[in-house]
Amino acid sequence: MLRLILLCLTAIVVAAAPAAAVENELLLLKPPKGFKVGLENKTDKEMKTVLLPDGQRLDSWTEKLTAETFYKMNDVAPAAYRDRLDKAFAEGCPGATFEKVKDGTENLYPMVIWTQTCPQTKPTGKPEFTWLKAVQGRDNFYLLQMSHTVAPAAKQVKKLLTFLDATKVCDTRVPGQRCKLGK
Repeated sequence: MLRLILLCLTAIVVAAAPAAAVENELLLLKPPKGFKVGLENKTDKEMKTVLLPDGQRLDSWTEKLTAETFYKMNDVAPAAYRDRLDKAFAEGCPGATFEKVKDGTENLYPMVIWTQTCPQTKPTGKPEFTWLKAVQGRDNFYLLQMSHTVAPAAKQVKKLLTFLDATKVCDTRVPGQRCKLGK
């Protein structure tokens, strides 16, 4: 059975929509095998979901997947958001490094994928290796983060990049735009 989570706007749309099909901008995300919801937080401005591997907790994780939707923040370019996030990250982590992995347009949306590495985070004292994907939607802004406390091996990095590429924003209101989960 295909495990599919339509994060971010789905709950709102389903609750507000009549029996008709859901129509909206969506973040299509198939979480890695064995990941479960560890935290869901929703305000008027954003929705955040944190997924953790089975057996891990928010206060002691080795892998963590975070998906955020910033409602009505559709006027920020992904590269500008990346620059702002990297600046804040560098201020909180001496020795932080960054690497742009990919940028361009995906499924008609501007996007960027990059990495942030911190040799020693303040909260845990452990290193943190994070791959991020930011997408500027027509309605909202989306940020996906996959963090590790140990540098992933090359095979894991390849899987991680495949996962980030497969996670997409789509809009059922746009003719011809695919709202199907990638491989």
